[in-house]
Amino acid sequence: MLRIYEVFVVAGKVFVDHPYQYEAAGIFYDVWAGLFVAAVLFIPYLMLSFLHIKVANIFLHLLHVIVIISYIALLITYSERTTPFDHELFTRKLNDSVETVRQMTTAGYKVYLPFLVFIPLYFVLYYGWIRKAKLSAKAVRMISVTGIIAALLVAFASPSRAWFDTSNGYYLTCNKMMYWMQDSYHFLANQPVAALNKDDPQLQEEITYYQQSQPFTFSSREYPLLRNNKVDDVLGPFFSLQATPPNIVLLVIEGLSSDFSGKHAYATSFTPFLDSLGEHSLTWDNFLSTAPGTFAAHPSIEGSLPYGKRGFSIMNVMPEHLSLTKIMKQNGYKANFMIGFNADFDNMGGFIRMQGTDFLLNAYPSKYREMGIGEEGWSMGYPDDALFERSLTVLDSMQQQRYLSIYHTGTTHMPYLFEQKLQYEKKFDQKIETLHASNAIKKTLRQTKHVLTTFMFSDDCLRKFFADYAKRPEYSNTIFVLTGDHHIGSFPTTGPIDEYHVPFIIYSPLLKRAQRFQSINSHLNIAPSLTNLLVANFQLQQPPTQVHWLGDVLDTAVTFQNKHAMPFMTWSREISDYIYKDFFLGGEQLYQMKPNLLLKAVVNDSIKTHMKKLRNNFMLINAYVCEHNKIFPGGNTLPGEKILLKEYADPADKLIFSQLSDTAIAPDFIIPNTIKYLYVEANGEALLQGKEIDLHPTIRFALIDPKNNGRDYLYWSKRDVATLSKNDFVMGAWNAISVNDLFALDDYKKVKDLVFETAIYTDEVPIKVKLKNWVVRIYGVK
Repeated sequence: MLRIYEVFVVAGKVFVDHPYQYEAAGIFYDVWAGLFVAAVLFIPYLMLSFLHIKVANIFLHLLHVIVIISYIALLITYSERTTPFDHELFTRKLNDSVETVRQMTTAGYKVYLPFLVFIPLYFVLYYGWIRKAKLSAKAVRMISVTGIIAALLVAFASPSRAWFDTSNGYYLTCNKMMYWMQDSYHFLANQPVAALNKDDPQLQEEITYYQQSQPFTFSSREYPLLRNNKVDDVLGPFFSLQATPPNIVLLVIEGLSSDFSGKHAYATSFTPFLDSLGEHSLTWDNFLSTAPGTFAAHPSIEGSLPYGKRGFSIMNVMPEHLSLTKIMKQNGYKANFMIGFNADFDNMGGFIRMQGTDFLLNAYPSKYREMGIGEEGWSMGYPDDALFERSLTVLDSMQQQRYLSIYHTGTTHMPYLFEQKLQYEKKFDQKIETLHASNAIKKTLRQTKHVLTTFMFSDDCLRKFFADYAKRPEYSNTIFVLTGDHHIGSFPTTGPIDEYHVPFIIYSPLLKRAQRFQSINSHLNIAPSLTNLLVANFQLQQPPTQVHWLGDVLDTAVTFQNKHAMPFMTWSREISDYIYKDFFLGGEQLYQMKPNLLLKAVVNDSIKTHMKKLRNNFMLINAYVCEHNKIFPGGNTLPGEKILLKEYADPADKLIFSQLSDTAIAPDFIIPNTIKYLYVEANGEALLQGKEIDLHPTIRFALIDPKNNGRDYLYWSKRDVATLSKNDFVMGAWNAISVNDLFALDDYKKVKDLVFETAIYTDEVPIKVKLKNWVVRIYGVK
């Protein structure tokens, strides 16, 4: 019966021919899973029955209900992501899981319906039929033996991936609980390696292997990624550049996927403007992000950086590193970050600020309206049209200077609410009526209507943005770079690599001609290519002589090929996917990549072994350079020399308990108006009791205008306390925590006695956290 429920909530959402045939085949694996569960529960049930049969029966019913609840939760997750839930439970922070559950419980009554149906149905079937059934001793023995065999052969309780041409067919067929159990077992049995110590002989072997297997000439063993910057300018020949360096506008579109955008969109395109722009641009059809989430986008795009343990930007203290932003600022550019929602989502803003970004858009006048609050209980801030219009107004108010402007849009993120939604739903219906596509695809598109309408709206916002930009005086010397941060999770994928498949377009009035490329590239290739474009064609004041880029420059082959070897970080923050030549390793399954990034499962043990070695080697190098600050020997890559302005130390063990939403944990500091940037370091020890994890206490840094003896919060950043430990945070114990941040102050020069505040903050009260050995250091950067 749960399989029938799955047919209705999942089968129509995925891109696969004959989904119901896969669901029907899956009944065999459901029976196997049921027999396995029965065999596992038999032993504790038998032991309890010797003590008290009623207690044993209650115990068994309780476990069965837990199995039903768990399975329904797995199906709900599968229906949202169109990939089954894996070992993510063991890799996410507890507070992240609590937040996910909290959001689900506020998503309306529909999420509760299957629980309200299937749990009572279980008891109806038991008392109305199963309890009354009379089985012969022979039947009992046969079922028992079958259950034991099912348990002994549990390794085969899911079909082989090699039997399926598409991963969606495989996912539909699997029993979702068995899939989760097997995947979790594999993860726990093969724990990720810890960072090696610099004196460990194995580390030296791994560094040698890494540097020999990459197409670069490395210059250091202490910093394994460091290499001389070979100025290979692959983009310059496509441009008629002016005498002065161009402005760069980098547009990162939330969730933009090649499944529904571009010439080869599998689900047909819902972005007509971007499609037309691509015909007049440099366009890569086979382009990849490095993860299926926002957490990886900006470090990969702007820094070609390693991934850290859970994403580079999520590290409590980011290692010293280079980035496109830092390079351009060192050479006369002003850096802007334009966003319409909370910039600290996945600590994106923390990464952006640490690049020395001059301006971060966070203030919207009252004429702009935020998007609606969804059933999940939150809004995604200001819509894309407001973001684009406000950003151009801000640019007009700035002193004329060449610039790097980075945009990150938000309308196309859950809860997909914007003022013109009804208007675009009508446009969607009209498009579907005239669409030349199979009924199966049309059905899937209709089920994701709430997602696709937002991209139709965002596409029109981009159309107006480019039309408005064309009227600006600097337009003729501007290069626009556009990509998606990742494949949107609310839209079905066609295969494992589709989790990363995003558009990539470079447009400019400076282009000599348009060109479409079929070679495989990724976010890791953007920063090296743009850097070399500037270095090769202009006399920069401080061109980078050494870099740590993971990626090479963009491959401009017009035929389908892949010359990059690179890893991916999955939803579960595990580095388990890898591409090499024309192969893709998804977990333990090897695929061959075809044009348009279609995959075919293959068996090639030598290639698979080599790719696993490359993947494991990267994991070791990644862990070492990130945890030991061995990415870049900059010493201090801040936008200037830092000067200690104030140090506050409190060694006392104190309980911070307050009914207010925030409590200061260091004295207010009045910022001198001669300072261009404020750099802050804070560290100490923190203790949270298990039940307090729901409160999400955070360390908050804020810039405050104290006018009229008030506290007008001009800007603030927040980091969850439980994410600020180098190792996994342990509830109920003391954890060493540390965090740093950087704030540009140019936009606050007119504020008299600008105050910097360090506080504990939570969205719910009371606050309850223990701190000791707390130290805050505040530096000025001129």
